[in-house]
Amino acid sequence: MLNMDSKIILISNQSIQTQLLLDYLNKQSDILVDFVNISRPDMSFIAEESIILYDIQASSRKLKNIWSKLLNESACGLRVYIINCLRSLPLYENMLWPNFESIVPNNCSIEHLLTLLKEGRKTSRPPRSLSPPQKNINLTPSDSDNGVLTEREYEILTELSKGASNVEIANAFFISENTVRTHIYNIFKKISVNNRTQAACWANSHLRSPVLDQLPWKEM
Repeated sequence: MLNMDSKIILISNQSIQTQLLLDYLNKQSDILVDFVNISRPDMSFIAEESIILYDIQASSRKLKNIWSKLLNESACGLRVYIINCLRSLPLYENMLWPNFESIVPNNCSIEHLLTLLKEGRKTSRPPRSLSPPQKNINLTPSDSDNGVLTEREYEILTELSKGASNVEIANAFFISENTVRTHIYNIFKKISVNNRTQAACWANSHLRSPVLDQLPWKEM
């Protein structure tokens, strides 16, 4: 049950890594950090003037469209921080996030994230934009695009790493199985793997946020 006095909300998927991050932020912050399941878009539990940590890696194209609309149209004075962003992927070329305040890359330190939260609480919220930005944000490396996954390939690789079948991926993104197979072929070629198991291992190694690796793991 969400605490209505929460001022920091982590929107992500339910996982051990998310719980570790949530627990650590609560220990380091003097206010409650709460969790909203990204797969269940609902603004009714979010308090006014909350700081939103939106986990872009846990989001599908459909969820990004839903959440961006809800957060952008909210009248609650929210401050949106998009976290776990991969610098090598042009994630925002087709997205409308006119009111986010900061992009937190997946290779940032936990100290950097905590600093952003503290500074965000101290400063006044910038005026709300009523229109999308004129220029899209491009996080693709400028030196070369060879081997860089597209947004759709990133989304499919994320689902594949969770064990989803071609049919399940096709249904999730409203595309055909043949299109899924083509995307997977291109993904395998770009990341130099031969099968789904190797692709899942690659994803777990390269798409996992280093921020999570800095958390204090308890010995069992």
